[in-house]
Amino acid sequence: MAQLPLFLDSARLRCLLIGGGTIAARKLETLLNHGVRCRIVAKSVNDDVQQLANEHDISIELRSFAPFDLDDVNLVIAATNDREVNAHIASACASRSVMVNVVDDYELSTATFPAIVNRSPVLVAVSTDGRSPTLARRIKSKLEVQLSEGLGLLADFISSKRNELGREASRHLWDALIDSAIPDLLERSDTKGAERHFEQLKNNNSVKTGLVSLVGAGPGDPSLLTLKALRCMERADVVYYDNLVSMEVLERVRKDAQKVYVGKKRKFSGIRQVEINRLLKNDALEGKRVVRLKGGDPFMFGRGGEEIESLISDGIDFEVVPGITAALGCAAYAGIPLTHRDFSQSVRFVTGHLKSDEIHLEWPELARPEQTLVVYMGLANLKLFTDNLLNNGMAPDVGIAVISRGTFPDQKVIKSTVGAIGDELEQHDLVSPTTAIIGDVVSFADRLRDE
Repeated sequence: MAQLPLFLDSARLRCLLIGGGTIAARKLETLLNHGVRCRIVAKSVNDDVQQLANEHDISIELRSFAPFDLDDVNLVIAATNDREVNAHIASACASRSVMVNVVDDYELSTATFPAIVNRSPVLVAVSTDGRSPTLARRIKSKLEVQLSEGLGLLADFISSKRNELGREASRHLWDALIDSAIPDLLERSDTKGAERHFEQLKNNNSVKTGLVSLVGAGPGDPSLLTLKALRCMERADVVYYDNLVSMEVLERVRKDAQKVYVGKKRKFSGIRQVEINRLLKNDALEGKRVVRLKGGDPFMFGRGGEEIESLISDGIDFEVVPGITAALGCAAYAGIPLTHRDFSQSVRFVTGHLKSDEIHLEWPELARPEQTLVVYMGLANLKLFTDNLLNNGMAPDVGIAVISRGTFPDQKVIKSTVGAIGDELEQHDLVSPTTAIIGDVVSFADRLRDE
């Protein structure tokens, strides 16, 4: 290793910035954000540097660098666009054992700026020893996704508890704290919940309540997962997932997490909802981080409301992480706008599931023009669905699109009309899950492509 990674006390740094251009402005902003005292020497400065100097009462001397500028400084940033001048500055710093960062010149530098992930007071710095700043930025971007915005709150919480308990607390307690639901609760600003969980850990209670996260997995394409959903999946101890959750999404779950299928398929009722509720409760009472992973969004035909009712009645902490619904994802990937001020003034979401061999819906309302209907899980009963619409006044030439495996690479879109879709579907072997979109917006999407 050619570099020694150190974190320096910003309050004790006295920095000289040499240069007044765009790069100097960027470095100055970084220094000021970390509380470093600065002064500037430059032949001229741009508006950004001048504004930062005015806002922070920084001294600017409009002249060339001189060796006496190094008096009483312990860090120098050389941000001129003249390598000969930068080399002179680096040499002067070396003679006085002053750290110098020559911007974009690793060979002349004795100190370099890493790519920083800031979750103050937690800082993560990434360096590639000057070999590839682009790679360092890429690694930083990945860490930005992985590390919760609430990480700093967790560090402050641990610090407060260390001051409270002193040396009595064991390392096991701090490990248990980090592995518990406390980080999630702090991220949600639930300080009371975090305090309650900490008391349980501290007293080594036999009942340690965990956290249940109802997470929307989106319509299938794993790139449509939200950042919050990914964090929940990567921290889960156990994941209960539905039939509509794709294998590509499940691959993003923490590798050593327990994965339990609790889905329901057509003609197979699967595990009963009351049993799912019991499993969620029992795992949470064991202190586990439980993820209830649902296709689309937990509150869109996902029984999320029923599960929340059960969790509330049992006193279990929970959170809901929204997901991109099948309606939104499939429509976007099929190029169909769900609303358009000239064609559709509203959107209705309905399910095509039968109950007692009937679909109980307000058919006259659904058959009205100038609206878009999105039918979830209705492939098997789509002919019955469209017949009801036609019988209640919908024009047979209204457009319909049936989308199979929406957002996946093998997505298939069948476009027809409400009057003809029954015969049309017999010519295709569509695979679930499917979503149907009905309305004038379907034919409008074709007009967009023609233009």
